[in-house]
Amino acid sequence: MVDGIQYFKDGTWYDMTEWVEEEETVSNRLIPVDNSIYDHIVVQSDTEKRFVEKLKKRTDVRLFVKLPAWFKVATPVGQYNPDWGLVMEKIDAVGDSGPLLYLVRETKSKTVASELRGTETQKNHCGERHFVGALDVDYRVVTSADELP
Repeated sequence: MVDGIQYFKDGTWYDMTEWVEEEETVSNRLIPVDNSIYDHIVVQSDTEKRFVEKLKKRTDVRLFVKLPAWFKVATPVGQYNPDWGLVMEKIDAVGDSGPLLYLVRETKSKTVASELRGTETQKNHCGERHFVGALDVDYRVVTSADELP
């Protein structure tokens, strides 16, 4: 069922007012950032914390955001909320800036399908079909920011 899923552009857009989100959290889950639409990112795991800390240091990452809980992709196995949206500069072999890259990344502590919980593998597969197949946006599951282009 998941293997056969297809997504198509439907013209849906999100209003910027939807991105105004307040979240109560403990301070050790807040990471201050400069290159995001928020001044702090709320992380849910050590994997996400390491990911954010590396993104903060990369000069090719123009903007990144932890996608809000309301941002969901419908799948046959339930709603999928991807982790990250990023805008990066493509840097060529001599260090010159090229076109912007638009990426969606899912962070996991491991990427071996048999070690993921429940329907995570199927939701990741649907995420790839949604972002790559319908929207032509680069999507991958990663364990570290070192895996970015």
